Amino acid sequence: MSSQNNWNNPDMYYQQPQSGPAAGSGYNNANANYGAASYNPNAAYGANAQYAGGAPTYVYQPLPPTNTLAIIALVASIFGILSSFFLAGIAGIIMGHIARKQIRQSGERGDGLAVAALWVGYIGTAWWVLFWVVYVGIMVLMFGVAMVGVGSAG
Repeated sequence: MSSQNNWNNPDMYYQQPQSGPAAGSGYNNANANYGAASYNPNAAYGANAQYAGGAPTYVYQPLPPTNTLAIIALVASIFGILSSFFLAGIAGIIMGHIARKQIRQSGERGDGLAVAALWVGYIGTAWWVLFWVVYVGIMVLMFGVAMVGVGSAG
């Protein structure tokens, strides 16, 4: 045997029948000399009678549409967290709640998008409100210290 790995080579292990095909083996007697080319695929389904007549038919049902408001809510929430315009985050929160209500009523997809819009909107809005409160607080503190310094110098 060569040094090549023939483990996954199906032709290496295939042996053509020597005395002709056995009854019910899946080989057509008229084409017995052609080996695997004469294999009858319907013989493999002998145990499964429901497939003997032909291939099963598959019916694909279309997916329900994704709620557009859920997509817009997520985009607005992400825009609100990336920019200092936290009103976009508030708009994303409102649209996220409306989208979840619409999804429950209509059976559309997109509930995960609406929930993500709510999370991103709440966290982003809270972060920006906290940022601006701290920023304004620091500015007021600095202005107060400057005014005290000016008042005591005079």
